[in-house]
Amino acid sequence: MKKKKDIELNLGKPHHGWVPIEFKSDEFELSFISSKIPESPTDKMCDALILCLNNVESEFRWNLEPDIYFFKLTPKENLINISISQSNSSEIKDLIYEFDGDFNSVILPMYRSLKEFDTLEYGQADWIKIEQTRLNKLTALVTDKKTAYNKSNRCTSL
Repeated sequence: MKKKKDIELNLGKPHHGWVPIEFKSDEFELSFISSKIPESPTDKMCDALILCLNNVESEFRWNLEPDIYFFKLTPKENLINISISQSNSSEIKDLIYEFDGDFNSVILPMYRSLKEFDTLEYGQADWIKIEQTRLNKLTALVTDKKTAYNKSNRCTSL
């Protein structure tokens, strides 16, 4: 059986309040341009990853005005389910993708995309930088989980 590859999330360079987004996996691809209105999706993504790493289900949205993509993270045992739903600003969400993966295949690619995004140069009119205390908290959690994850996998593979 072929192993599923990690998800890939690429956040492009923002311009005038819009940022290009690419999400990829083995069997699914989604490209869109998201707005920073009404709230910063990069801050919300950072918060959602923090919650997920603390075993709390979380969700963040990418606003396309008026359409919305919802990214939901559901931790369950050693796996994380990521589901993507689409809405046309109504209460109805249509599930368009779902993936179960581990820390390395779900959390790390999303975390790395945020860290890379944080290094981009752009003006305040283009996008608001991720709040540094949030990013530092996420980095500390990822470092702790990565160390624990790698130790447990090393022990089980011996």
